[in-house]
Amino acid sequence: MNTRYILILIIYLLAPANSFAKKKPQFPVSKISESLRTDADAIVRIESNHLELISTKKVIFKYKTAITILNESGNHYGEIELYYDKTRPLSEIVIAIYDSEGSLIDRVKPNEIKDYSASGNSLFTDGRIRYYKPIQKNYPYTIVYSYTQIYNSYINLRGWYPYPGYRCAVEKSRFYVTSKEDNFRYKTYNLEIEPIINKQNDGASYSWELNQLSAIKKEPHSPSFYQTVPKVICAPNDFQMDKIDGQMSSWSEFGNWRYTLNNGRDELDLESQEKIKNLVKDCKTIFEKVKTIYEYLQNKTRYISIQVGIGGWQAFPAQDVEDKSYGDCKALSNYMKALLKVVDIPSYYTIVNAGSNANPTDTSFVHNFSNHAILMVPLKKDSIWLECTSKTQACGFLGSFTDDREVLCMTENGGKLVHTPRYKMSDNAQDRTANVTILPDGNAKAKVQTKYHGIQYENIEFLYDISLEEQKKKLYKNIDLPDFKIKEVKIACIKTRIPESELDLTLDIRNYASKSGDRLFIPLNLLNRSSYIPKKVKERRTSILGRREYCDIDSIHFSLPEGFKIENLPGKKIIASDFGNYSCEVIQNEQGISYIRKVEFFKFNYPADRYEDFRNYRKAIVRADKAKLVLKQEVL
Repeated sequence: MNTRYILILIIYLLAPANSFAKKKPQFPVSKISESLRTDADAIVRIESNHLELISTKKVIFKYKTAITILNESGNHYGEIELYYDKTRPLSEIVIAIYDSEGSLIDRVKPNEIKDYSASGNSLFTDGRIRYYKPIQKNYPYTIVYSYTQIYNSYINLRGWYPYPGYRCAVEKSRFYVTSKEDNFRYKTYNLEIEPIINKQNDGASYSWELNQLSAIKKEPHSPSFYQTVPKVICAPNDFQMDKIDGQMSSWSEFGNWRYTLNNGRDELDLESQEKIKNLVKDCKTIFEKVKTIYEYLQNKTRYISIQVGIGGWQAFPAQDVEDKSYGDCKALSNYMKALLKVVDIPSYYTIVNAGSNANPTDTSFVHNFSNHAILMVPLKKDSIWLECTSKTQACGFLGSFTDDREVLCMTENGGKLVHTPRYKMSDNAQDRTANVTILPDGNAKAKVQTKYHGIQYENIEFLYDISLEEQKKKLYKNIDLPDFKIKEVKIACIKTRIPESELDLTLDIRNYASKSGDRLFIPLNLLNRSSYIPKKVKERRTSILGRREYCDIDSIHFSLPEGFKIENLPGKKIIASDFGNYSCEVIQNEQGISYIRKVEFFKFNYPADRYEDFRNYRKAIVRADKAKLVLKQEVL
């Protein structure tokens, strides 16, 4: 027999019986039910989360998932981004990609998974990221991956979020927790099922499972995604961070741990103390002293994040910030606390879940909720709130980043929950006055003055502290006029407790009034025309949310061209609703006509069945804002 055939026969006989059999398909797309494909760009085929609490200083998290990407819009669900550092190393990362029939396309090699610093805007951090982005053009495909992460120090516990985001369905997701010392607490949201709990001598186990979750589409003016979908948040009673023990059974205990971390770090040398005392020697009130020191902080320091080990929780010593003139939110807040301490003004280091659209903090469940630090100066009748990372914020004012929410102040007696200021509608006003001269050819010249108060002070933050040329460039992009030229720009800021900024513009506007025969059609709403109508939603799922209250007032005076008379003067319009109020009227006088418009925006949270009412209110505003004055040329 030919030697070649003998060799082939030997290999065949020695090979395992299943090595030549066709491997079973992995997650073929044909197995997905049609109901799950509706409105979906991706589908979680299976997800397993296993959280194992070994002790107060060690947690093991094991994760595995398979996600089918149906189209290009779902690609981001296939991206893998895993954060780690020396206290929470990653191991056993396995990634594979399968085609629509479930056949293996690629088994990702370790060197194909990127590894880079998670520095972002940090000067230095020991955090790193493992990142992988599949490059697939043939849809659908499925990415399967798993990893293990060991937490050698922890304050947070991984929760369960079965839905990864909008337009992603879920076939099966499971959350399994074991705790040897039963050092585990949880709270469920939008979840009807109860966990299966098994108590044991050395602890307990908890498990949840959800199946066949349909994809969710984003709806206008809804609460944030994770306020509306099933989730479980978790926390320990006892924990250890960088060999420092802490308790989280109450807000007082947790605040006491945070207070202890910074205890003794608010000391400054004698030279620095004398400098601050001299700075405020002529100040008459506590607020004057706080304002003077706060502005000193703003001028002296800059924000730089440094996150290394316990530094993610503990502030740098105040003297380090004094010497180096930089720090992160923790360090700068602690430094401001030290500066105030020099002149015997007490203050409280405060943690907050920051962000203009941040989820409300559930204070009924004690957990670490913060991503930012600020400072509170307690007074008998009021408190002074300080955002210590901003170089432009007014003393005592918290903008949309931290306003109107629960925060935790660190006092010598433990943590204390406090609510940050909620600014009233009158605080958040935008007042615009303008004089507009209409020329016979339809062109116009306008002088516009707009004052922005409170939260609306942020409307033109992008113009502060940049050159005039840059200001003009940004204004050309943001002013809603078809064809105009900016002749002059002036900006002023008044940093009172409720700050105010003023923007003065001189504009030349081409074809502001449209001409038809012997008539001119003049839009009355110069710069604040509303065109937004929320899209129609069938069977809306979520409530309708208005996050803040504010008010816009426009007073526009028009000087009319000679040789024209008023043919049509729009009547007064009032629209009242539970979502806000709208009014506008046109007043004729000897100098021309004045257009007065006022819109009040309410803070609200109404059930989904009010959505059409809300849409109708917005439609009515859009129609009203289209009002035009009609002039007709007089016959000589």
